[in-house]
Amino acid sequence: METEEDGEGIEPVAAPPEDDHLIIKSCIRIGDLPKHSILKSKIEGILAVFCVKKPTIDFFERLYMKLKMKFTNTEDALDLVLAYDISEVAIFIKRSEPVPIEVKVLLTSALFREEEVTDKIMVEEASGRVLDRKACLGVLALLRQTKWFESRMSVSLIVVLQLLKDLNKRIPAWNPLTTWSLELIVERCARTKGYSSQPPQFSPPEVLRRVFELFASGFLLLNSPGLNDPCEKEPVDVLGYLNTQEREDLTASAQYALRLMVYNQLYKILGIAQPAALKNLGNIPRSAAPSGFKQKV
Repeated sequence: METEEDGEGIEPVAAPPEDDHLIIKSCIRIGDLPKHSILKSKIEGILAVFCVKKPTIDFFERLYMKLKMKFTNTEDALDLVLAYDISEVAIFIKRSEPVPIEVKVLLTSALFREEEVTDKIMVEEASGRVLDRKACLGVLALLRQTKWFESRMSVSLIVVLQLLKDLNKRIPAWNPLTTWSLELIVERCARTKGYSSQPPQFSPPEVLRRVFELFASGFLLLNSPGLNDPCEKEPVDVLGYLNTQEREDLTASAQYALRLMVYNQLYKILGIAQPAALKNLGNIPRSAAPSGFKQKV
């Protein structure tokens, strides 16, 4: 990802005919922060800035320079580092100590989704230096996913999601799964006894077992429609990007994890030390683990 820091490469822009505060409509937190599913290893926040009109490159650059001046004039700057990436319509605010923190400010507008795309609109956007349409639509998708998450997920399901996100970082076979696909899988596995506005009262271990059972059953290997995205108008398979090898690795990894749970060895899945009460129980030999499940060294 190419970024620019400290405002290098940005030419001073003349004052616009319209005040910037009249362009911005609202600011909403999206992503993992409002979902309460952030891992302690790194704190990441996303702030979506919604504009009345389609945001342009000129407005993006002015906003970046104003943020830079604001932090520069602050007495306690907290050693913040500002960077930007126009291709991702993102402004990054980072701090490395004492805890790594990154806040992404993303620009978008509801007009990108409301209007029908035509050749005339594409020409107008190119001549008006409008920000990348695909990136702005991605921000709107993140907002829809966040609202869906808040309306469907319970506290026990968030616990399972955090476990799977940790598994996603440690186990190579689970790396290809996105956070959105994990959220959908957890929610669907908690509602297998009948769909309702509120999920059944399953404990986190049982939901986790259901997730492993889903993958272990060969769900990814069957000729099925896949996992539909509930936040899109058109049918979209959330897991459609996985290739054959990744699907096989996930299936084998889930089958091994399921065996670990049956033999009371959940601690191996969680990546923690073996509890004293389980030391005298039978163990599954390390050689029986599929290569995709072994943790990164």
